[in-house]
Amino acid sequence: MSRAIESTKGYSVSKMIKRHSILLFFLATSYTVWSAEQSRFQIEDAHPDRSGVTLRTAVGVMRIEFCSERAVHVVASHTGQIPPAKVPVVTQPCSEKSVRVRSGKDQITISTPKISVLVNRANGAVAFQSPEGKTLLAEPSQGGKQFDVPGTYEAQNWQVKQEFRLQAEEALYGLGQHQEGFFDLRNIPIRLLQANTNIAIPFLLSTNGYGLLWNNPSLTDFDPPTEVVSLDQDGNGTFQSGPEGDYGFLLSGNFRDRLRLTVDQKDIIDLKNMWLPLSAGAKVHLAANTKYTLNAATGGHTRLEVRRPSDTMGFRSEAGDAVDYYFLYGPELTNVIAAYRDLTGTAPLLPRWAYGFWQCRERYSSQQQILDTAGEFRDRKIPVDVLVQDWQYWGKYGWNAMRFDERNYPNPGAMMASLHQKDLHLVISVWAKFGVETDVDRNMVSDGLVLKSAAATGEPGEAKERENWADLFNPRAQRAFWSDLNRNLFGLGLDGWWLDASEPEGDPLKTDETYLGPGTTVRNAFPLFETSAVYSGQRVTSTDKRVVILSRSAFAGQQRNASIAWSGDISANWDTLRRQVTAGLEFGMSGFPYWTTDIGGFFRPRDQYTSVPYHELLIRWFQFGAFCPIFRIHGYQSETEMWKYGPEVERVLREYDDFRYRLLPYIYSTAWGVTNRNETMMQALPLVYPSQPSVRSIRDEFLLGDSLLISPVLTEGANAREVTLPGGEDWTDFWSGEKTHGGQTVRVEAPLDRVPIFVKAGSIVPLGPEVQSAAEPIKKLEIRVYPGKDAHFLLYQDSGDGYGYEHGERATIPMHWDDVHNRLDVGRRSGSYPGMPQGFTLNVVRVNGGRGVGDLMMPDGNHVLSYKGDPIAVSLPEASQP
Repeated sequence: MSRAIESTKGYSVSKMIKRHSILLFFLATSYTVWSAEQSRFQIEDAHPDRSGVTLRTAVGVMRIEFCSERAVHVVASHTGQIPPAKVPVVTQPCSEKSVRVRSGKDQITISTPKISVLVNRANGAVAFQSPEGKTLLAEPSQGGKQFDVPGTYEAQNWQVKQEFRLQAEEALYGLGQHQEGFFDLRNIPIRLLQANTNIAIPFLLSTNGYGLLWNNPSLTDFDPPTEVVSLDQDGNGTFQSGPEGDYGFLLSGNFRDRLRLTVDQKDIIDLKNMWLPLSAGAKVHLAANTKYTLNAATGGHTRLEVRRPSDTMGFRSEAGDAVDYYFLYGPELTNVIAAYRDLTGTAPLLPRWAYGFWQCRERYSSQQQILDTAGEFRDRKIPVDVLVQDWQYWGKYGWNAMRFDERNYPNPGAMMASLHQKDLHLVISVWAKFGVETDVDRNMVSDGLVLKSAAATGEPGEAKERENWADLFNPRAQRAFWSDLNRNLFGLGLDGWWLDASEPEGDPLKTDETYLGPGTTVRNAFPLFETSAVYSGQRVTSTDKRVVILSRSAFAGQQRNASIAWSGDISANWDTLRRQVTAGLEFGMSGFPYWTTDIGGFFRPRDQYTSVPYHELLIRWFQFGAFCPIFRIHGYQSETEMWKYGPEVERVLREYDDFRYRLLPYIYSTAWGVTNRNETMMQALPLVYPSQPSVRSIRDEFLLGDSLLISPVLTEGANAREVTLPGGEDWTDFWSGEKTHGGQTVRVEAPLDRVPIFVKAGSIVPLGPEVQSAAEPIKKLEIRVYPGKDAHFLLYQDSGDGYGYEHGERATIPMHWDDVHNRLDVGRRSGSYPGMPQGFTLNVVRVNGGRGVGDLMMPDGNHVLSYKGDPIAVSLPEASQP
């Protein structure tokens, strides 16, 4: 659709003639352009094969192929060739064998038993249908495909664009991690560009039962704006609405300080931080034919664009030789996520220690400081598994030399050995850019393995010296990068990697040339290649340690690299905390299972150790973090150890740290589901209940695994909060044992040491004893049964590290609750692994009233079982409970 038509959508033609007769000329021109675009993709002939069909159009070629019964790949080129993808997001070839192609007079149908694709012969428009004939998603009648689209952003054309029609009430989620706090993405312009605190993943989910992967790594606009709004030098302007509806605004700046937009003095965008994304989007419902006052504020280079109400969605990319996307059908959205990972790569199982507590701060400055901190955690009996070394440990060797300065770290190998003796692990910060004074940089430059112009970009960096970014699109640079990491760090006993600034910071690819060509063509994919370098390098080097990568950015497919993302250098305030919950849920609905946040905020107040208001924020943030997939605290120029904030703060934080470790059997088994069944650990309610409109806007609750509904407290001074309980289930209050019917919103008490948790009826939740680390052997489990439905749980065990699990060195124990007969069956253990205990004690509790509640271990009751791997059963009638 042309820009002229888009800008006036919703007006009747008669009104346009009366008010703006000059637009008749543009309408006529637009119709000509529309007709030309339509005829360009007229189907001239079709060539079916085993997995799909190749279609020759009037000016190019289209390819529609099935990668599985539920996954379709669509590519349209305006030349005679289908270009190969530059970035290997999808790792599996499309070779589904159950494809049927039927050629009719008006359309061509390509189908499997699970989905059909209809192609209009006259214009090449594509539609996707369920087996029942329901239209799931369709391109507009004219096809919606455009090339070399006129645009004004960065003074260039957009090379490819694709639109789709949406159905009424359809909600959209995903597209990575963003800071605006939006949830349903529909009608919100979103600029997909990597930045500190912002992660661009071109994959979304629809409550209509499908997912869409836009296979393009360049800067991309989702629901692109169609007009530029004029602003004066103070950021003031006006906007005249057309039809009533949701208007999407996109505000851009310079990555710094502020992104704020008001409409009639009401904030619709309000981000304030040292580091920000380039842009922020939002939507607001406006009345018809009304003039609104606007004010925009940014750190500089302010630009405001708008998208008028529309029943479409679309993608527009600055670079690309073809329209290229994958359509994935569920209809369950959890199955869509599974299909996405089947295409782009399974998430490996992290070592068990990675699911424990990560103690991180900016920064530890010596070997002795790290060892003293480790000793104090163990002396105080505070559970912890990871200590993190932030930047500048390289000292005299120069910026990111990827080696320890011996003046402060005299024997790093001995330091790591000492940590390992205490069942602790060290993760270290490394970057993909190097000071020109370092040996790493000199070798990279001499071998031609750096980005050509990165040292001269003038973008803000972390050191005064000039620096170079490694061109990690180059396989030789990847191998060299890992070689230095291995020689100077991994070989000393290091356990994991913190890949900081992996966007890469400062957007050097905007003007640079890479091994794969212009940086604009691969602008969002750098973190995928950086994590691939580390993951592949370590896998070749060692099978004894599982790869652990904490990365500030991510791109589609990166989950296959054992990658964890965190939400960047965020500020410590309540608005930011609320937005982190939403950001993490959107990231999970973008296909990624592992995410975390800087508990307490990165930028903290100067009086953080004595400030009572900050202590409340820290406690609530810590409570939320305890139920994230990865549990990590961090802070800028801070000593973040929990005892630094006084005895009352330490007491509450210890309680939730202990609780996290009690949940490890549940969490580690859930992590096996992530790897073995492509599940998601931190699940937004629309992901699990997409057909329930009442939960589609719930952005501050989530399921941890399949059973635990977590509702963090996110309001200052609150001692209660409302909790929405999804329908179709009964829910039990974890703390009291009281049961409540779903499909309603209830008010729950939440004093400062309590976060509301509900457990789904028909759940089995295993809890371990209190331990100091994930390495402690578990000799006793408490098995809590939440009746009301049949329940299943698969308890997973292995050695905790290494890749033996990939070769069968693992054990699973199935558990089944028969709700009709009130019986728990613990099945035969399947498999084994080195060091596997012969058995353990099971304390089985049917949760009822005040029995089996809270985070403390229940005393032994009447149902203590000795499990040695053979099937056992126990009857738990309700009447037997006191």
